[in-house]
Amino acid sequence: MKKNHTRILLALSLFAAGAVQAQENGDVEYKRVSISGQFDNGQIIHGKMSVNENAQAKEDMSGSFIQRTGVWITQEAVVKQRLTLKMGVGGMFWYVLPLNKTSSLRQTQFGPGISQAQATYAWGDLDNPAVSLQMGYFPYKYNSDAKNLGEYLMRSGTYPGYVVTGGWNMMNSAGYMVQGLRVNVPSWDGKIQTDFLLAMEHDLPPLFGITPALISQVTPIEGIKIGAGVACNHCIPIKPSSESPHLNDMSNNVIKSLTYDTASNEYHVAYDSNSYYTFQGVKLMASASFDPKAFFPMPMLGAEDLKLYGEVALLGVKNYGYLYENRLERMPVMVGINLPTFKLLDILSLEVEHYNSKFVNDITSLVYAQSPTWNVPGDGAGDFQEDYDIANSEIRRDNWKWSVYGKKTITKGIEVYGQAASDHLRTINLNGGPLPSMVPVTNRNGKDWYYIIRLQFGI
Repeated sequence: MKKNHTRILLALSLFAAGAVQAQENGDVEYKRVSISGQFDNGQIIHGKMSVNENAQAKEDMSGSFIQRTGVWITQEAVVKQRLTLKMGVGGMFWYVLPLNKTSSLRQTQFGPGISQAQATYAWGDLDNPAVSLQMGYFPYKYNSDAKNLGEYLMRSGTYPGYVVTGGWNMMNSAGYMVQGLRVNVPSWDGKIQTDFLLAMEHDLPPLFGITPALISQVTPIEGIKIGAGVACNHCIPIKPSSESPHLNDMSNNVIKSLTYDTASNEYHVAYDSNSYYTFQGVKLMASASFDPKAFFPMPMLGAEDLKLYGEVALLGVKNYGYLYENRLERMPVMVGINLPTFKLLDILSLEVEHYNSKFVNDITSLVYAQSPTWNVPGDGAGDFQEDYDIANSEIRRDNWKWSVYGKKTITKGIEVYGQAASDHLRTINLNGGPLPSMVPVTNRNGKDWYYIIRLQFGI
């Protein structure tokens, strides 16, 4: 251990010495430090921390007020014109939801964090690099049109096919924080952009597995953009037994059937003792956007007005018994349109998603049992087994999601954002973890939704 510490300190010392030397030689250009703050206020109009309509009162999130205040500082430096370094740190104050009577949970919480820590090196022409390598911890977004929903390839699972939105940043964040590396190769005069990524899992179990992904976008003519991608989820495992666990209680064995016995009023599960579910799986994605203003100029409209866009994904190509036996039930679809505001707003978008999963977007089994299954009960009767009977229409009550998003620049450095949505919102818990609830708070079609308004300022 001491030897490792010595090596780390030596490496840091050499890096610092090299940076100082590069600065003395005039090889480093420091950009102006960027400072930004955000002030979020909103409310969950209707919502629950449970899929059960008869859940306890403490699980009712309806009326809960949302308040978050964050500040971020970012420094950028360019070394010899080819290596760009970006480092950002900050923190956020927030209140744990739901606010209950426990005094510790009513206090303001604070969480420090790293917004980014990345390095990008470019080969070839400085203005038009032939290849660039990005590495570290950095934001990545392949669907530039998606405002809240979509971006499925990197921020979703395969088995189970969970979908997420928001997180620490509840809005203006439809992307993924990559911990790993990205190689970008442009071609056809930049009309084709191809990315190869190696991303390490850092949010949900099993942690540290690496997902290789290949994403390409083509803009054949102005106003039309088409994208496609493939990701092999957790396909480079750090610990193979975690990616494909063989649990002793059979909870990870492939389910052959779930049946209801009318005589005993019980549900029964039949397992395949020789087959197991796995976190590993192939995800596919396709996206497209169309801007009619490129063909029919409309000077009275804003730059983003009337743009149509969409995305579809397949969260796991391979079928498994009962839980994952139908690919159509693993295909979230998002469509969106930027509504015309005649330059009154920078942008106003409406997005709608349909995800025809036969199970609720519940990751209890993933988080607590680290099992690649939906939260499905075992043999025998249970209070909630019927919720997972595919004949029960209640489990499909979360198939439809929607989101309305707007942005207005007041002046340079001051922006106002607004969002109202019934999406996959999961709020932050007391310890800064991802979830107080294993299901989205806005879980029921047409009934659960929230709004949030942000004032953002920076220089």
